[in-house]
Amino acid sequence: MKRLAVSLLLTFSLFAQPAGAQALAPKAARQAVQRLVPKVLEALADRDFAKLASIVGEDGLALSPYVMLDDSDVRLSSAEVMRCATDPQMRYWGDRDGTGDPIEASCSDYFEEFVWNADYRQADEVLFNEPRQRGNEINNNHDFAPDGIVVELHIRGDDDMAGMNWKSLRLIFREGEQGFVLLAITRDVWTT
Repeated sequence: MKRLAVSLLLTFSLFAQPAGAQALAPKAARQAVQRLVPKVLEALADRDFAKLASIVGEDGLALSPYVMLDDSDVRLSSAEVMRCATDPQMRYWGDRDGTGDPIEASCSDYFEEFVWNADYRQADEVLFNEPRQRGNEINNNHDFAPDGIVVELHIRGDDDMAGMNWKSLRLIFREGEQGFVLLAITRDVWTT
């Protein structure tokens, strides 16, 4: 219920966006961040949190274990991202789909399970500002940053699981004073 209410609030907040706030078309979005995406993916693959932190803007990095973003999601400053590998602090990241159990983990463990759970450098499909509703969780990534760029890295499911083991990593960028910065990371998987 909370996610539905937040989704409605985010949708209504679109009308409050500045007049110039609009998304780039897919081709322009690709051109804007095509050099930045591999840097983010390499940083995630190598667990190079210092490199990742250098791409995070002053508003920090919002992280959601699922595709829906809301104000209760963890937002790490670039300094917190930089310390992620060694930070023992346990955080509440949300609730597990299906059981409702809390997701409580260190930053490093969270990234292991909910961010880099596959090699997204080998994605079957890469979309730039092309919204896709893949599962049953509301995808509000484009509403979260209507003037940003949402890059979806999608890995198709295999036949053994009737395609239900698909997964997507979404990177959300926004242009700042120094160029594009990473604003959020979400994950989309089949949920029950």
